[in-house]
Amino acid sequence: MKTYRSRRDLLSKIDQVLSSNVPTRRRSPLQQVVEVLHEGRHYFWIGIYFLVGNQVVRQVFRGPMPPCHSFALGVGNVGTTGRNGVMKVVPDVSQDPTYSMCFFDTKSEIVVPIKLVQRIFGVIDVESDRLNAFPPGERVLLKQVAERLARFLAVRGKYLLRRAREQAEEKTADAVQRGHQPASEKIMEARRAAAGERSRR
Repeated sequence: MKTYRSRRDLLSKIDQVLSSNVPTRRRSPLQQVVEVLHEGRHYFWIGIYFLVGNQVVRQVFRGPMPPCHSFALGVGNVGTTGRNGVMKVVPDVSQDPTYSMCFFDTKSEIVVPIKLVQRIFGVIDVESDRLNAFPPGERVLLKQVAERLARFLAVRGKYLLRRAREQAEEKTADAVQRGHQPASEKIMEARRAAAGERSRR
């Protein structure tokens, strides 16, 4: 059963997870972080993405299975925040032209950069099934979580970044061999088709 937990409790638990840094085959420290937040704040969906080359690639999530595994930089709110490193809060996704719909239930979204000084490691993406679900207190919590993740990834969690790059290279090579199109490109193709534009491919 979900229990709403205070910001102090959540940050304390996340500090414990990151300081112990004990990955298993099934759960990395990042997976534990999203589980803490998903349960403690009743989020509809939460995911952590890493910046890998010119893509922002999903690493872990809690909630329904999303259709998109990655976004090109500048595509959607995840890709845009991954490029500019600026937090974006969307009180109503139906009014946001940048939002890339993954779930019909999503009503609001927040995307928080994971960065240390000017280095962007990735983003935290949180979606809610309620409008205006991210007031100032929620933004502060997620910003503090992102800061902790950035410090962790810069030192003890470097292996997670390295693994993400290796996996992305393997998937890219496999996709090229099979002739698959990245999900973010499919989204843009669909938008162009809906607007009556011809494919650039």
